[in-house]
Amino acid sequence: MARSKLQVMAAALLLLVALSTMAKLTTATRAGAATMEARHNKWMAEHGRTYKDAAEKARRFRVFKANVDLIDRSNAAGNKRYRLATNRFTDLTNAEFAAMYTGYSPNPNTMYAAANATRLSSEEEDQLPAEVDWRQQGAVTGVKNQRSCGCCWAFSTVAAVEGIHQITTGELVSLSEQQLLDCSNNGGCTTGGSLEKAFQYMANSGGVTTEADYPYQATQGTCQSSGVAATISGYQRVNRNDEGALAAAVASQPVSVGIEGSGPMFQHYGSGVFTADSCGTRLDHAVAVVGYGEEADGSGGYWIIKNSWGTTWGEAGYMKLEKDVAYSSQGACGLAMDPSYPLLSA
Repeated sequence: MARSKLQVMAAALLLLVALSTMAKLTTATRAGAATMEARHNKWMAEHGRTYKDAAEKARRFRVFKANVDLIDRSNAAGNKRYRLATNRFTDLTNAEFAAMYTGYSPNPNTMYAAANATRLSSEEEDQLPAEVDWRQQGAVTGVKNQRSCGCCWAFSTVAAVEGIHQITTGELVSLSEQQLLDCSNNGGCTTGGSLEKAFQYMANSGGVTTEADYPYQATQGTCQSSGVAATISGYQRVNRNDEGALAAAVASQPVSVGIEGSGPMFQHYGSGVFTADSCGTRLDHAVAVVGYGEEADGSGGYWIIKNSWGTTWGEAGYMKLEKDVAYSSQGACGLAMDPSYPLLSA
């Protein structure tokens, strides 16, 4: 009988412990949910985000929570050269983000063709500047925002033309992406476009006007007549899968490149050097390489990427992307696969 009472008391004690644990977990879960809701509300205020009704807010909260969980797990791991952060894309699924904010379509007829430039010898690579940053030389306009129009190819090529125009003339002029979107027959906001066709349009049409004269609308419209603020004669492709040749080109001027920019880690890049193991090489986004450098702690080199997603993404709109990837000639996120730059008119 005594043993039976002891068993009953032990069972009751275990039940109390279990109930107490469940209560603590429930409290913690509720506290966590409340904290996440507070983070969501704060994020909404920071980015001016509103929703049409409670149902949409609840759905977007679930997406926000999943993305924040990814960000927190990645940052807590502590084994990366970069950190993730919330930004204006954090309530979008990765599929929604990719559909709205990328839009690069490599031209298969030119992408795999041999470039005219020769590959650099190791001695020539050693003679390149250790660091290049065209922002410090006044050859880069402020970070722009393509918004939910997938015409990244226009922003990438315009940035390269703005750069060489300033390097040559000493005058930094913000040029018109909208002109390319309306007039180049190179894809709209949803169909994607190539770097080569954008450069060729600017060469064939006599040039490109200023952003002030042909402002960006984030939607494709009818081609308008315009003046000319900068001219090019054509473009030069850089040798594929050759980061040394790309460095030589970037040492002379900003260069347009295609990358894979649609992944969830890329979507929420915040700071540091984004590494090749965090993205693939399926080119779907276009950016401008405006320099390169080395980490002060000796952890490796990086490319300076100017993006077109506004200043709330990355390092005020820029990214440091791993340079000289040892295990892949294609470069981090495929940036060495299809680079090109504009040539000046004679």
